[in-house]
Amino acid sequence: MVEPRGSRDQGNVDAGSRLPPAPSLFRRFLPQIDHRTTGEVLQHPRFAEMRRHYIATTMAQYEFANFPGGWQSTIYRVAAIGAIVCLHAAYDSADRATWPTLARFKEAMATFGLSSARQIDDFVARLVETGYVVLARVATDGRLRLLKPTEQLLDWDRTGLAGYYEALRILYPDTGYDLPVARDREFQLAMRKASTSYFPQIAAFIREDTDLLPFLSMYQGVHILMHVIDLNLEPQSRPVRERDLAGLQRRFGISRSHIRNTLSTAEAAGLITVSGRSQRLIAATPRGLAAIDRFIANTLASHDLGYRMAIAEFGHAADPRDRPDRPQR
Repeated sequence: MVEPRGSRDQGNVDAGSRLPPAPSLFRRFLPQIDHRTTGEVLQHPRFAEMRRHYIATTMAQYEFANFPGGWQSTIYRVAAIGAIVCLHAAYDSADRATWPTLARFKEAMATFGLSSARQIDDFVARLVETGYVVLARVATDGRLRLLKPTEQLLDWDRTGLAGYYEALRILYPDTGYDLPVARDREFQLAMRKASTSYFPQIAAFIREDTDLLPFLSMYQGVHILMHVIDLNLEPQSRPVRERDLAGLQRRFGISRSHIRNTLSTAEAAGLITVSGRSQRLIAATPRGLAAIDRFIANTLASHDLGYRMAIAEFGHAADPRDRPDRPQR
C-alpha cells in the first residue's frame, strides 16, 4: 500500500533520514573569507522551510518564458550567462586582460568543462539574436568584439540573485542581505566581479555532486527533480502521480517523453521510486533529497561568499548585524 504525502514515511525522508553533513562540507570555498559553508546551511533548523521558497523562486526564474534566449535551461547555458555577466562586471577598459572577449569567455567556460565550443557559439549567437547580449566593437582594435549583457539580461540576473538572497535571509535574518534583495545594481556588479575569483570552486562543487550532475546537463532536469521532491514533501492526502507533472511541459517547454526519460534516469540512479503501471506513483528517496539539498546548500553558500566579498569591496564590514557568536570553522 502506498502511503500518502505527508505520511509518517514521507516525513522521515525529510527529517529522520537526513544524515549530518560530511565534515568536508564545512570547508570554506575560499579559506581566507569567512562565509556560511555548505554544511552550515544544510544543518540549519529552518532548511526545510527555506527549501520550499528556493524551489518556488528557482522554478519561476528558469521557466521557458523567462529564461534568456527563449531556450530551455541546462547547466552550461546557466554557466554561460553567469560568465557573461561576471566578466562584464570585472571589465576595466584600461586593463586589456579584463576585456570580455569571446576568447576570454571561452576560457572561463573551460573552467566548468560543461560544454563544447559549438554549444557555446550557438548559445551566444542565440543571446545576441534575442537581445540579451551585444557584441560591442573596440574602438582601438576593430578586430575584437566584447560580450556585453543588455539591461534585459542584467535584470534577469538581478531577479535570480534576489531569490537566492531571500532564501539566505530565511536562514540568517540578522545578516539582512538587503542590497541584493532590493536588486541593487552596484551590489550586482560588485558581487559578480568577485565571483570571477572562485569560478574553479563553483565548477568543483558541480562536478562533485555526482548524483545530480547528469540531470544538470538535461533540459530542466534538476527542476523536474525539484518539483517531484517539493510535491512529495507537501502535507497532502494523496501520493504523487506522473500526471501531477503535466504542467511542467508548458512551463519549461519540454515534452512528456522528456519528463518520463528524466524520471527513468532518476529511478535508475536511486533518486526516486516509481511504482504502479497505470497510475505511476512517484516518491523521492533519501538519496534524491540529499542530492537536491546539497545542490541548494552549495548554491547558497557560494552566494553568501559573494555577498561578503561584495560588501568588503564597498568598504563595509561584512554582515554588521550578523550574530557574533557564530562558531568559526
